[in-house]
Amino acid sequence: MLTACAVAPPSWQRGNDSFRPVQLGVTTQADLLRLYGPPDDRTYLPLRDLTVWSYRYKESGVWDSMMHIMVDRQGVVRETMSGPDLEKEERGFFR
Repeated sequence: MLTACAVAPPSWQRGNDSFRPVQLGVTTQADLLRLYGPPDDRTYLPLRDLTVWSYRYKESGVWDSMMHIMVDRQGVVRETMSGPDLEKEERGFFR
């Protein structure tokens, strides 16, 4: 018998509450992949030794935003931060 795997929602379906399951010090990279799929962007902060996984979502169902989830070397979430999706902003507003 085949069992279905949960499929991460597309970014335009993610909202503020989508990231509620993320718990600092508990959630892992494997959890993030299961909940949201691969990140839309991934960067590294060398001074803090954290990898940032960034996911697009709609803030209040309207504003194009990014949720930045900072993960340590052990793959555990240490911080989260949200902000505007700069790729969707008009030039000059945040640049």
